Amino acid sequence: MAHARTAAIEEQPLQSYHTRRYYPARIGQTFETDTGLLQNWDTDEKSSQYTTLKVSVQTGDAETLPITNKIGMLRRSKKYADKFDRPGPCFTRLARDIFEIDGPLGRHVCIAFKTQGASLRKMQEIFPNAQLPKLLVISLVHRLFFSVNWLHATCSVVHTDISPMNVLSEMEDEDCLKDIEISESYNPSAPIVDANGHPVYRSTELPAELSGVPILTDFGQMLPAERCTGDIWCMPDLYRAPEVLLKLRFGFPADMWSIGVMVNPELMEGRKLFDPVDRINNQYVLPLILAQYIGYLGPPPLEMIQKSPLFVTYFDKQEDFATTIPPGDEKDEFLRFIRKLLTWDPEARATTNEIHPDKWLMRRHEDMW
Repeated sequence: MAHARTAAIEEQPLQSYHTRRYYPARIGQTFETDTGLLQNWDTDEKSSQYTTLKVSVQTGDAETLPITNKIGMLRRSKKYADKFDRPGPCFTRLARDIFEIDGPLGRHVCIAFKTQGASLRKMQEIFPNAQLPKLLVISLVHRLFFSVNWLHATCSVVHTDISPMNVLSEMEDEDCLKDIEISESYNPSAPIVDANGHPVYRSTELPAELSGVPILTDFGQMLPAERCTGDIWCMPDLYRAPEVLLKLRFGFPADMWSIGVMVNPELMEGRKLFDPVDRINNQYVLPLILAQYIGYLGPPPLEMIQKSPLFVTYFDKQEDFATTIPPGDEKDEFLRFIRKLLTWDPEARATTNEIHPDKWLMRRHEDMW
């Protein structure tokens, strides 16, 4: 069958793209693991379940690769999941298997996961103005705290990368996967083949399900609590906790900050709480984000200023957290909920145990506007 040759697709347009770094996987290919056989667009022959297979790229020093850290954190979390019976793993994307395969130019690490649905970012595209229904947000966030609490209290790790992109919705109906499998068997996808003969397939988009069950994923930036020192620059720009921004020692409260920023106004209002990017030069501006933090939270505590090696004060007009919830008891409860998560001082930020019984999260549905 002749392969299509068109414009670059998927990862090909990336500046860092080099054919030799990628494994030339093909649809229908079978991978042998220690626990069974995996086949593209087929089921795991041992467990008879659909499995998502991530094949890593080759780059740089293996000891410093994000994939190396991810594998370490996945193995660490799997050990605790097997040892203790907790609800957290039910809302966390753990590895079913980790193995290596031989590529044309070396070894590639592979990670097998249970197949899940679309991310919350993708789910937002279903709703007008990217605003998720309030009851759906409550369901997602309440369960997400089980995962985060387990990572913190049991695994003693900080995720550092919680965002709508890294929270998936649980796939409750696998019929769409079966449909794709049948379609591929009758009408196989034609890959784009590069000059070296490596195939690249277009992604097949899965439908976004309205599941209220979140699955926290992506362990590539996860850190053991003891390694969260002030010299580590981490967390996505829009979700970076103040203590990380100020190059102070951080810990579990950093994840709680990310969740607070994600809930309001992103999921609830469909907009970003902070915008630290210089649009002209397209770069992150530290003084700008400091000014925005001060505008929402007021000046940071004096002790944080004294400890930070980077802090320069930028004053701005103080504002309250914006929300479309009308004035009344529910709005007051909601603002108290957000203020527990979005604080300058990480020690004052609510933990997962403290936030679970929050009045707004536990509010009866019929009492909401």
